[in-house]
Amino acid sequence: MSKVSWNQFRSLHKGTSSKEIKELWAQYKAGEYEIKTEEPAETKVVEKTEPATTASEETPRQEFLRLFNELYILNDPTEGEKSLHRRLLKLAEETRPEGYATARGDGWTIYLGPTQKTVLVNETRRTAFSITRSYWQRFYQGAALVDTQMFDNEEGLERLKKQYKRMGMLVTRYPIPEIEIKVPRSSLDIPLPSGVE
Repeated sequence: MSKVSWNQFRSLHKGTSSKEIKELWAQYKAGEYEIKTEEPAETKVVEKTEPATTASEETPRQEFLRLFNELYILNDPTEGEKSLHRRLLKLAEETRPEGYATARGDGWTIYLGPTQKTVLVNETRRTAFSITRSYWQRFYQGAALVDTQMFDNEEGLERLKKQYKRMGMLVTRYPIPEIEIKVPRSSLDIPLPSGVE
């Protein structure tokens, strides 16, 4: 065998104590130790296989998040996009409070904490969504008619989540834009009262 580096030598002696490896390295450098090589026929290649996660093993929330990423984050339109969207809507219905629906006039409050964790509350329907700042910035940065409240610690957000969870009105996933949350994306989208031009 040709000369090997220290890192190669160590990898060839896995399972041996570091003290013993150092002694063998010193012997190898002095020419007193020869590295044993295995025959190629004896070498076995073991491939690591990760357990496949099928749709049946996923919870509705996990499947919702996976589909949400495919449709809204990755934004990779394919032929099956419509069926994915239908599936996403079905999962959304399974993971939100029964009878939840939103309208353009609903009042919204976003509660921000010191981290990425955020709670978005539909005050009219008394329903809360556990979201992140990244979600809010991606879809609703600059949104109008949304009250913003700040917590200086994480405990305030957790208390708010517990309150809505007790009422059965906490959704632990992102709301689907323009379906479960309808707010003006900017002040230019605010509808004018009738008769005003």
